[in-house]
Amino acid sequence: MREVVIVDAVRTPFGRGHKEKGYLRNLRSDDMGVLVLQEIVKRTGVDPAEIEEVILGAVEQLGEQAHPARNCLVLAHYPFEVAGLSVERACVTAMSAVHVAALSIMAGLGDIYVAGGIDSMTHITLPVVTMDTDFDELLKEPGTMLSSMNPNPRMYEDLNPLELVGGITAEKLVQMFKITREEMDHWAVMSNLRAVAAQKAGKLKQEIMPVPAHDLEGKEFMLDFDQSPRADTTYEKCAKLPTPFMPEGGTVTAASSSGQADGGAVCMLMSKEMARKKGLKPFATIRAMAVAGCDPTIMGWSVVPATRKALQRAGMTVDQMEVIEINEAFACVPIVFMKEFGVTSNERINVNGGACAIGHPVGATGARLVGHLAYEMNRRQNRFGLATICGGYGQGGATILEREDYNWGEYRKIR
Repeated sequence: MREVVIVDAVRTPFGRGHKEKGYLRNLRSDDMGVLVLQEIVKRTGVDPAEIEEVILGAVEQLGEQAHPARNCLVLAHYPFEVAGLSVERACVTAMSAVHVAALSIMAGLGDIYVAGGIDSMTHITLPVVTMDTDFDELLKEPGTMLSSMNPNPRMYEDLNPLELVGGITAEKLVQMFKITREEMDHWAVMSNLRAVAAQKAGKLKQEIMPVPAHDLEGKEFMLDFDQSPRADTTYEKCAKLPTPFMPEGGTVTAASSSGQADGGAVCMLMSKEMARKKGLKPFATIRAMAVAGCDPTIMGWSVVPATRKALQRAGMTVDQMEVIEINEAFACVPIVFMKEFGVTSNERINVNGGACAIGHPVGATGARLVGHLAYEMNRRQNRFGLATICGGYGQGGATILEREDYNWGEYRKIR
């Protein structure tokens, strides 16, 4: 089977998902897709005509996010002959796009693919739901990720739809694993401080491309950093926040949840032979991939079976993963991961912060995780790394990368 390498990865900054305060509030999600598609070929020098397929996802493919792959590649002025495949697997969407591209290369269907995802949670929001929410009325609200849903009533003969909502699944996971609010609040503080430190050190300058944005007064500027990390985050502030998903007796707050965000992210994948031919020294080789399902009422746990599958396929253990990226849909997710795999230190997990700080544009995060992992492995000179993400309705994804000593081209200088 042919080996697949990542030769580049790029993303937009992640803007806060807010109609008045989000820096990317005036940028369409498909335009974010266009920006990253244009940037990835500019960076690599690859002629778009050489690309076999663009595989791009969005979680709710309606309005400006409909048919994202084909629409974005045409808008980016890729040749009409380049095919586009739009995918969706809830929050795992962009990672699954990377997986599909890798599998296509392994199967010999093509040599060059671009894969990732987009989402504007300013334009298509995710409403806050509690156990008291009238779900039928919620479905009628326009402009949300639930607006286009028409769920089969039989789905809910055995499942309470409110118990499938992310924050409520997190509260259940917290109870199952006896996680305290204090643990999650401390994780949220750590995530923000690590993200701020990474920004100040310039660690994200290469993976983030500048994009047009608008400040709070409406003035246009070029945004080249994630909007949401807060340098003033403290445990004391987090401890005072309400628990919106479970107002009485809850533990999950806005701080220990991923913020709604706007963004796009893609990776360029090639067969190892094509990368060698072009003299492009890869960031990493994809060693294993997996997806897994679980009880949808504890969707955050899905990172565990997905990671177990990937490790088994690679013949490896979690101890061999020198750096680990876990999507912080909620702070309890990496905490559960650590408990399940017996990891006692968070020093190699989300070393530059996570979604509790930078936000989670649900259709794009999976590609951000894979791309950022590749950058960080090169920065630290690590050999093996893991990226994993949970997804709505109980599906998780995992990807294992290896940084090899490629004997051609030059490594990009990773700061």
